[in-house]
Amino acid sequence: MNKRKIIFFAALLAYANVSQAENGQLLAAQCYQCHGPNGHSKGEIDSIAGKSSEDLYGDLIEMKQKQTVEIMHLQAKNYSDAELREIANYLSTLK
Repeated sequence: MNKRKIIFFAALLAYANVSQAENGQLLAAQCYQCHGPNGHSKGEIDSIAGKSSEDLYGDLIEMKQKQTVEIMHLQAKNYSDAELREIANYLSTLK
């Protein structure tokens, strides 16, 4: 097996071993830019930490489906439904 294939399969294996919680954490990192560190907003934008997974997921899906040109709607459109579920699941674990 050549070196490129070994590197490819090693990277694939490493990605496959990322748990769903870790993947949700990585995907949710972008949320903190507006919603504050670990989802706790200090300003006018809502805090998102600790909300129920179902509420967060519903909000994200709704934003994804709307044709509104606002930052949250545009952000949500860049994720698959499965990724939005992982984000919601992760954020719901934050206190």
